[in-house]
Amino acid sequence: MRCTSVHLAAAHYVRLSALAVILFCGALPADAAPRASEASCRQAVNGLISLLDAKTDNTPLYRDTYAVVVNSCGAASPPSKTTARPASRDACHDLAAALVDLIEDGKMNTAAFAKARADFAAACGPR
Repeated sequence: MRCTSVHLAAAHYVRLSALAVILFCGALPADAAPRASEASCRQAVNGLISLLDAKTDNTPLYRDTYAVVVNSCGAASPPSKTTARPASRDACHDLAAALVDLIEDGKMNTAAFAKARADFAAACGPR
């Protein structure tokens, strides 16, 4: 299978996963929305990394997956009041990789993850 085919298949899978979370969580009030599992968050963040690497962070897929990660991964927390300048794709890749590391270390529901998620959200929104 060619690299492009793998990337397209992965992007399609991330899109379906993100859509399922959005559809499931969209009907509930934000404070009552169930939080995503570690496995689904790991997949979504890895999808963001793939989209950043492909320079497709200006697509609806990136926007939807970004929203899923920022709004449903980890413990619920108030929106960050900090505003950051948009980061480079390489910096965003590193911030997303840090999220994956925290998830894999079993720290998704910690203050460290919430801070890393807020840092990513502030600097790596859709272009």
